[in-house]
Amino acid sequence: MSIDKREFHHREHRVHRAISGIKDIIIILIFITTSLLFNSCSKDKILGTNDITYTVYYFHPTARCESCINIENFTKELITTKYTTPLAMKYVALNIEDPENEHFRKDFNLKFSSVVIVKSKKGETEKYKNLDSIWTYSENKFNFFNYADREIQSFLR
Repeated sequence: MSIDKREFHHREHRVHRAISGIKDIIIILIFITTSLLFNSCSKDKILGTNDITYTVYYFHPTARCESCINIENFTKELITTKYTTPLAMKYVALNIEDPENEHFRKDFNLKFSSVVIVKSKKGETEKYKNLDSIWTYSENKFNFFNYADREIQSFLR
């Protein structure tokens, strides 16, 4: 069964119109998604805006147990996979026993290995939160992520 040239061109024209319509829909969806993403973050939380930064510190001693290592790994994975953009949030692990880091014990009232979220403006700490219950979740990555993510979201409000 063959089709004539006119029918072939008619079908070809309909296919091109359909593809053009799909392209327009995709562009609109990308625009809406991008707008929602940036509008859902307050301006001071967008990278570089108002010189505000967020840092999640993991403070640890030189000698560490399996739970300490889990806390470090879980925290690093959560921050580097979920909180890299558009927030200016970074992950930093520090040995609390190093002389240059000892001031953090007093700054954040640290007694042992801890995860602390810090909001800074122009290099000065505005507020911080110690995630006191991390030890409860140190053996279960899923529960740790849920707890830490809830605490971070609460901190960002």
